[in-house]
Amino acid sequence: MKVNCSQCGSEQLVMESDLFLRCPYCDARIMVCTPAGTPAMVGTAVSEEYVQRLFPPGMVMSMERKYFPFLETGDSSSRELIPCFSQPWQELDSYRPPAGDRKVFDESMAEPGEIIPIDRELVDQIGGRLVLHPFFVVMLKLQGYGEGVLVDGVSGKMLTEPPMESMNSEAGDELGKLFLKTLLIGLAVSVPLYLLSISLDFSWIHKIWSYGSAILVVVAFFFFKTRGKN
Repeated sequence: MKVNCSQCGSEQLVMESDLFLRCPYCDARIMVCTPAGTPAMVGTAVSEEYVQRLFPPGMVMSMERKYFPFLETGDSSSRELIPCFSQPWQELDSYRPPAGDRKVFDESMAEPGEIIPIDRELVDQIGGRLVLHPFFVVMLKLQGYGEGVLVDGVSGKMLTEPPMESMNSEAGDELGKLFLKTLLIGLAVSVPLYLLSISLDFSWIHKIWSYGSAILVVVAFFFFKTRGKN
């Protein structure tokens, strides 16, 4: 499929599943055969910081906001949103996104790569208004492999649950590393103080070392006991 840039007239080769693209010569945005009816875009209601907090620290490798196309059919009393992606997304087969703050779509609202390609055959068969709904595509690091998770950009709902055992394991490893660092720092400080207290007979330093060692032992006991239950 070919279209001409409305600004510089250059001919562009595009996929029919694209909604719009950016001209590589003059940087203009070009609409590609807009489906019947004016498309709508739903505003993002949750932030990337909110999505980050859904997962343990250090687990999120990457995050992208994508707009997924749905077809809105029916009247005001029986509206239905039907997925119309050119490629299958099993997580969204039976998912119907919530209503959000809609605006009439304008190509300045998003970059071409942020919009998931549409299934134009389905658009022609069913008709209806095209609605672009935001989702965050989050890549997670889980014990040596990556896994993608979808988060609704309006409700903040996680659509695909990652393996909780892997998440708990990653979180436990981070906690274990933090504890070991704290333990080593404590020993690095307490041992010299103990040796100094013996040589100079500073009884108060000896007491501090004794109390500090006891606290470290108690903390270590509860840490490994709690980790054993997980």
